[in-house]
Amino acid sequence: MNLLQAVLISLFTYLAWIATPWLGGQGIAYHVFGKPLVAGLIVGIIMGDVQNGVIIGATINALYIGAVTPGGAMASDIGIAGYVGTALALSTGVSAEMAVSIAVPLGLIGTFVWQLFATINSFLVHKTDEYAAEGNVRMLTFMTLGLPQIIAFVFRFVPAFLVLYFGASAAQDIVKVIPEWLTAIITVIGGMLPALGMAVLLKMLLTKPSLMGYFIVGFIAVTALELPIFTVALVGIALAMISFLNQENAGGHEHA
Repeated sequence: MNLLQAVLISLFTYLAWIATPWLGGQGIAYHVFGKPLVAGLIVGIIMGDVQNGVIIGATINALYIGAVTPGGAMASDIGIAGYVGTALALSTGVSAEMAVSIAVPLGLIGTFVWQLFATINSFLVHKTDEYAAEGNVRMLTFMTLGLPQIIAFVFRFVPAFLVLYFGASAAQDIVKVIPEWLTAIITVIGGMLPALGMAVLLKMLLTKPSLMGYFIVGFIAVTALELPIFTVALVGIALAMISFLNQENAGGHEHA
């Protein structure tokens, strides 16, 4: 990985963080650019391998598809898992399943960075209140937007850059010496992790046992019948519309 690629990927790793406002705030920066699927596309464009970048990003995204951040409590940093994980996977040439195994520890490390960042900012709040009471607009602006973003840049960009620029070659060397049997084990585990993410999502969405039927039909259509996912998704939307409209009509008749 060259210097420019490492800088650009690290910059997006910072810009797509939950604490940065530059790409439209949390609603766009974190919930769009911070997702591993989008990260895989961006990293793929930067590294010149869009297809594998999207495949790896989508595989990592499947693991975190049910992840939420209630009250800022972050179970795993999906942004750094997506950007740094995809970049390392592309630079080392590993499979998408093995890329998930790389992304998991990166996401956990990113969580510790977030907690450290939030802890430091909690001390800055008291000084910010003093400037607000004094009516010092210049320092108030610096304490609410300037200083926190400087800290965020240091905590986000710098570690990502060091890992990507200096660690990519080391990662390649490590991959070369890993025995085939261990690679096979890591690949199997990595292939199971996205299923865990899907299970978390299903637990949130399936409020009634009968709804599991839609998932089973879709699973069979994709795996056994090998139908395109987009086609199955359209059929699923049509079935959901029919079910919703029938329930609505049934409710209207009861009131009548």
